Amino acid sequence: MTNEQTLLDELHALIRYIYRKNIAEKIITAFAESLAAKDDPQERLSIIHHWLDFYQAHKYRKMMRRRRATFQERLTACSACGYPTSHRHHLWDIATHGENAVTVQLCPNCHELHHLLYNTLARDSDYSRKLVQHILFSGQIVPEAVQRIYGWLRAIIAYEIQNGWLESYKLSDLWIEEKLHWSEYLERSGTIPR
Repeated sequence: MTNEQTLLDELHALIRYIYRKNIAEKIITAFAESLAAKDDPQERLSIIHHWLDFYQAHKYRKMMRRRRATFQERLTACSACGYPTSHRHHLWDIATHGENAVTVQLCPNCHELHHLLYNTLARDSDYSRKLVQHILFSGQIVPEAVQRIYGWLRAIIAYEIQNGWLESYKLSDLWIEEKLHWSEYLERSGTIPR
């Protein structure tokens, strides 16, 4: 069993990670004072475990915060369609993978299309499927941009399938055809599958 001092050290490290120095030291001092009033070792351990869980959740939330895009990133052209400003899009979803450096610059429209395609194929969202089909068959999106986004999406879904996070059928030709009417889109847009 882990001893009390080891747990306290872990708790103090968490508090120092989350808060600025002055605030962290005040919290640690207040915690030490309140813990000193407890005589029962089991009660002390229970309290420490409670606060460890609490601050680990805070650390996770802090780690999940996304940094703001730089001005230069915003001036970078969309990687899919070439529009002159863009967002930093995480190819590996933040909710699943946490903050990560696997990003691509996408304009708002391509960014939205990527999320809608992912939600259609990976999450089986009927709402997203209807929007994707409307977008694809509107004739307003450059087919090369759609194919780039679709290629990235296939790689992401393959990665998630390989790691056991998604069912393998979600990358099957039958599934993609059912959800996107992909061959019909390719035919209408005059493109050849790659």
